[in-house]
Amino acid sequence: MTTIYPVQPEENTLSTIESKLLHEQVISQTSPGTIINDFQMLLDFIGIKGIEVSKTQNFLPMSSLAELNSRLTNPIQVELNRPQQKAYPHLHGLYLLLRASTLSYIEPKGKKFFLYLEPKVLESWHNLNLTERYFNLLEAWWIWGNEEILNEKGWRSGFEKCLTFWHELASIKKNVLQKEQLSWYSYSPGLYQIALLEMFGMLEIEHAKPKKGQGWQFTQLKQKPWGNALVKLIKKTIAEELASQIEEKDPESEEYPFGIWQPQLQVIFPEWQNNIIIPEPKQQEEIYVFKVSLGQIWRRIAIPDDYNLYDLSRIILESVNFDDDHLHEFSYKSRYGWTVQVNHPSNHEPPFTNEFLIADLSLSLKVGQTMTYLFDYGDNWTFNILLERIESNNSEIDEPTILDSHGSSPKQYPSWDDEEDEDEDDEDE
Repeated sequence: MTTIYPVQPEENTLSTIESKLLHEQVISQTSPGTIINDFQMLLDFIGIKGIEVSKTQNFLPMSSLAELNSRLTNPIQVELNRPQQKAYPHLHGLYLLLRASTLSYIEPKGKKFFLYLEPKVLESWHNLNLTERYFNLLEAWWIWGNEEILNEKGWRSGFEKCLTFWHELASIKKNVLQKEQLSWYSYSPGLYQIALLEMFGMLEIEHAKPKKGQGWQFTQLKQKPWGNALVKLIKKTIAEELASQIEEKDPESEEYPFGIWQPQLQVIFPEWQNNIIIPEPKQQEEIYVFKVSLGQIWRRIAIPDDYNLYDLSRIILESVNFDDDHLHEFSYKSRYGWTVQVNHPSNHEPPFTNEFLIADLSLSLKVGQTMTYLFDYGDNWTFNILLERIESNNSEIDEPTILDSHGSSPKQYPSWDDEEDEDEDDEDE
């Protein structure tokens, strides 16, 4: 649960001027900021055909970054030889929204990876008015913008970093930055967070020309009245109305709604009527075929999609002659870019493997992608599970089935004699 900083209720009280500003604000493509225009630019660039992305991080292609930057409403200057996505903070921030908004997904093809737009989600996006788009993107950023999407991991959420930064910035005299402050901001809140604050119209930035070997430079940051009012409104909303609901929401869950802040903000922004719609897992009778590897050995396993992950766990253990006498967990990257962990029912931390159907993987796990199965937290038996193919229902396979095996199963519990023999072999060497 996000800590609301500062916690004094009076700090979240809107002044008459701030309330008037919020009520009078008209959301357009470029007001209060350029976020809608810039985000649509990225969607148009990806298009219906999708684009190839980097293999490891699945980021936007380096060869396209300069062009994408030039298409921004306010392009930035960088003087780096081979700038990566992170060197363009505005694009880095837009990529975060692209993944967190559920509008995109990654799919491997051979050794390459491609980013595609989800047609049904994109259709719901096109049906939104500008106010709805603005606040859906705001929720994608501040509620669902898990920094793991950008391959970053910290003890604070991006929202907490933004709040801390926002209140620290208010104390800077004349908003003029020192060199060491600019360096620190690249770590916290992160330059892409500052870029998003600008694109959402909350922050005014005085850009500076970078020297050779430098990335984005700026000399002054100024909080805009809209930014102060919006930050206060969101803090007030969370603190008073939605704290318990958001706390109950699992940030790793595949199914989550947009419009969490809508009931409270709709009083001020009545145009906010609809939200991004996330499709349910497809209801088809299919057979998932996995290649399950443990070191050099592997097993090919087929399982109907109406079975659950606990059933998959059982057949994996059966395939290597292990007793099912320890806890387990499955983990995989969701299509939104963060890790989903599905736990043994005795773990007390949902979601649970006995409730998570194989069919529930359909929104995230594509053919060629992998997940990890960890069994026994003491010995840490770690299996790699590759989704090889998805077949239409086969009457010959109506339960979890071992199709093929390669390599002898290891001993789950090596005997003391085996360990002593290993010690003697080591001494002989």
